[in-house]
Amino acid sequence: MERLVNHESSANAVNAVLYERAAAQLEKETEKPEVLSCNQLVKNLLKTNLKLLKLNEISSILLF
Repeated sequence: MERLVNHESSANAVNAVLYERAAAQLEKETEKPEVLSCNQLVKNLLKTNLKLLKLNEISSILLF
């Protein structure tokens, strides 16, 4: 039983690190102000949505 608890806590620590990295990367990418075409804006929106889905998945794992 102790192994299971240790494994879960290490998995949560890894997930927390991944969450922090993803959040830092998202913040870094949003700092670039530039004029973009409509196609580029749509691409960026899709990328952002995918990243938010990943963050949501990671955060839901952390809650369990």
